[in-house]
Amino acid sequence: MDKENYGYHRKILHVDLTNKKMEVEEPDEIFYRRYIGGGIMGVYYLLKNTKPGIDPFSSDNLLMFMSSVIAGHEAPGLAQYVVSGKSPLTNGIGEARSEGPFGVALKKSGYDGIVITGKSENPVMLVIKDGHVSIEDASNLWGLNVAETTDAIEETYPKASVATIGIAGEKLVRFANVVSNRTHQASRNGMGALMGSKNLKAVVIEGGALPEVANPDEFDKLYDWFKKEMKSNTLSMWQYEKPGFGVWIHTHGLDAALAAKNYQTATFPEVDNYAPENFLPYYKGVAKSPGCPNDIIKLFATKEEDKLSGGLHQEASGALGPNLGVTDIKTVIDANVLCNQYGMDPNSLGYTISFAQECVQRGLLDPKDLNLSFSDEADILELITMIGEREGELGNLLAEGSARAAEKIGKGASKYALTVKNNEIVPFEPRSQTNLAMGYAVGPTGPRYDICEHDWDYDINFGWEHSMDNSRTVGILERIPMEYLGRDKVKNYKALNNLWSAADGLVLSIFHSAPTRVYDLDDMADLLHIITGWKTSSYEVMRIGELRNHLYRYYNCREGFTPDDDVLPERFFEEEIDYGPQKGTKLDYEKFKDAIQFYYEMMGWDESGKPLQSTLYDYGVDWLE
Repeated sequence: MDKENYGYHRKILHVDLTNKKMEVEEPDEIFYRRYIGGGIMGVYYLLKNTKPGIDPFSSDNLLMFMSSVIAGHEAPGLAQYVVSGKSPLTNGIGEARSEGPFGVALKKSGYDGIVITGKSENPVMLVIKDGHVSIEDASNLWGLNVAETTDAIEETYPKASVATIGIAGEKLVRFANVVSNRTHQASRNGMGALMGSKNLKAVVIEGGALPEVANPDEFDKLYDWFKKEMKSNTLSMWQYEKPGFGVWIHTHGLDAALAAKNYQTATFPEVDNYAPENFLPYYKGVAKSPGCPNDIIKLFATKEEDKLSGGLHQEASGALGPNLGVTDIKTVIDANVLCNQYGMDPNSLGYTISFAQECVQRGLLDPKDLNLSFSDEADILELITMIGEREGELGNLLAEGSARAAEKIGKGASKYALTVKNNEIVPFEPRSQTNLAMGYAVGPTGPRYDICEHDWDYDINFGWEHSMDNSRTVGILERIPMEYLGRDKVKNYKALNNLWSAADGLVLSIFHSAPTRVYDLDDMADLLHIITGWKTSSYEVMRIGELRNHLYRYYNCREGFTPDDDVLPERFFEEEIDYGPQKGTKLDYEKFKDAIQFYYEMMGWDESGKPLQSTLYDYGVDWLE
């Protein structure tokens, strides 16, 4: 094997579902060195192979499953993959990332990525078995939920790893997910709806082999080294020990202000119901990722038969809990299982439901026979089913997401649709965490709770003790109050976001990465070297993150996004936090806009937020101009 092939196959599979044709592209090492994998590779193909302004549900849109030069190997943080394309929710760049066995299976397929175009006339699944690619009829699977689909496929391919859509993806619910191995959510941006629009029910991978790594002796030491190091990392152990990081509300929700009832209040008297020990009776184990000792994703279910669909990600408990006024954690757990079975983003779902609840509260929406109060009496589980099925007028309306639903309702309802770029907000308070506020606003895919390390970690009162150790390597030298908004925060956001953007580009789990988890920035560069054999540096790693941001920004500008899209909902500027240590805090609109413009300048973008030609040239993508 040539040195340039260590860690990756140097093959990209292109599939045309309309004509049932397949081609294999073999890019050179420079291509991989520049575009590395994941969403960076995905946006490259969107910019190269699609015209501006296409409908996301057009057959011309691309659906891509991407690994990277390091992802998919069985080592801590590498059992990852990315699904990307033009988002049906935002009409901009779409990216959904997921952990789990499918990331390893994708790398074993013999391809570093799959680029899918066209649309099949009938439901199909893409099967890669021991490197052989076929498109098989899936009509018998259409209408099945994620667990049922996976069960049926495993009857024919018992050792396969399956990434599939549920009924929500088939029905083109705009925030539908791709779900792999029954429980691992590739969330945000509606990649499941994009998959459904192509009549592609599943991608099935069985057999194959991983490419060799450049330094196998060093690679084989990673698991034991990481397992030892994580025991001295407070944050990693919080993620590792049950009930895990999905159960965070009682532990950390109050310090930065708890988001309750569509962000109308931070008051939630029943917060003790969310104490970690109350989740333990429903704990069903972990959803393992190969090669990783951290076991981040925990399984929770109220019924034994649902346990494999119980993977609880961090946003779900906030979006489906206090946000909906739900005090009974069994409802939250059941709602999360429904999300995994229907294949829906629990975050967008939660904030679409809370939007509807507030519209009912304010007399703007008639829910007919449903109870949509902010209470345990609300018909939350019934409404989730209606949305997943696009059942009835209300289910069909909310399946469009809260921004589009608000436009149809009118009467000022848009004020209560808490979205950025048509993507729903997340349950981590931006008024008290201004790095997150900037990230939600300028993030190319809309709000992400993992857009950067949270301000909480650096706060002068609450931050983790170890937060500053590795953060100083990217220029963050002092703690700053989490609610402070000014240019020092812009500088910090730029560094923290570029760092996690690099992890996203490498398709390396941010929950294993610098600045506050086990891998520090040098470790990330070492990991790249151990697997590929490339001579590299932490400088190159950070440039990977910046390139991803530049390309995503360029694509969104091409699709018509402007600085007016880089703003938060009015509520965060007009209404103060009403409870807790951050009581009285709100964002200053003028300071916020100044911070966004200053960020553009620091990134090498013009006043409209478009990367300058000199910036594109600096990163080797001047072909865009």
